[in-house]
Amino acid sequence: MSRAKHLLEVLLQQKMICIVMLLYLWASLVSPQKAFASLKYGANLFASLSIIIIAVFALIGLIQAKIGHQLVSSLLGHKSGFKGLLIAVGCGAILIGPAYVIFPLLMSVKRLGARWAVVTIVLAAWALKPQMLPVEAEFLGYPFALVRGMLVLLLAIPLGLAVEWFMPNEIP
Repeated sequence: MSRAKHLLEVLLQQKMICIVMLLYLWASLVSPQKAFASLKYGANLFASLSIIIIAVFALIGLIQAKIGHQLVSSLLGHKSGFKGLLIAVGCGAILIGPAYVIFPLLMSVKRLGARWAVVTIVLAAWALKPQMLPVEAEFLGYPFALVRGMLVLLLAIPLGLAVEWFMPNEIP
């Protein structure tokens, strides 16, 4: 198989890249200047995010190498019981960072033995953002902020258990 044909096969497997390439092709036909400005902005954003993503993957590597399956499984696995679910609520509530950091981190923890309920609970509790509660209360009112915060925490565990019930045991 020629290199060009292999490259085309690989690109076709990556649907998002193909769609973006087609959109840029269309944009360059409609307005070359705007397409170039958009491409330049995208390249700058990619460069700045790449540094963060590389750092996150390095952190995930350290977690996998230093923490280990035994510890994660005992704290966040099926045998951890309700304690593991409470740890997940606490971790999710204090966790800060963007999705492109949180999702790979959670997949790493899942591969180390955490249960699906824990992953779901962390994501649900992550919506709380305690550091943002004063801002939320200022704009939407303290009753709203407190009720929403309490419901996020109270419903995180039932949501996690429900998601886990639907999920297969194997790791994607």
